[in-house]
Amino acid sequence: MNIVFSLIVIFLGALAGLHFSRRLKERERLISVIMLLVKELTVKISYTNTEIGDMLRYASEEQTYSDLLFVKNCSLIQENGDFHSEWEKGVKEQPFLDTRDRELLFALGEKLGETDGDGQLSFLEMTLEMLEKQHEQALEDYRRKGRMYRSVGALCGLALGIMVL
Repeated sequence: MNIVFSLIVIFLGALAGLHFSRRLKERERLISVIMLLVKELTVKISYTNTEIGDMLRYASEEQTYSDLLFVKNCSLIQENGDFHSEWEKGVKEQPFLDTRDRELLFALGEKLGETDGDGQLSFLEMTLEMLEKQHEQALEDYRRKGRMYRSVGALCGLALGIMVL
């Protein structure tokens, strides 16, 4: 009986390590999706005369952005409604992002639709550069910490499993 319990503890430790590693990978994936959204907004602002709220509503209907809560929340606004509060609410609820990611998204939500097209394009370009840095950091965190989380989880599970025996 102790052997079975010990194996369960080892498995749970490894599972905990995988969970924390996956959180890092999910952050990296979300930032890359956000970068894609910023690029798409840049193109639409450059070549169409669509309102920002409508762009976000269209983006919320695309499968690519289905994990972005702040984009989903913006689809809830009425025609020509103010999306800023829904954006902020969605950013606060978005899992896997760290404080720097959220601050960048809060700033993006505040500035969208507030200036002329050229001003928005400049801000989107600057945001994209900052997101690229965040993405590089997220990749580095996953490479460096992901393996550590998996190893520590397995080793802690193994240590507890041995102690159970």
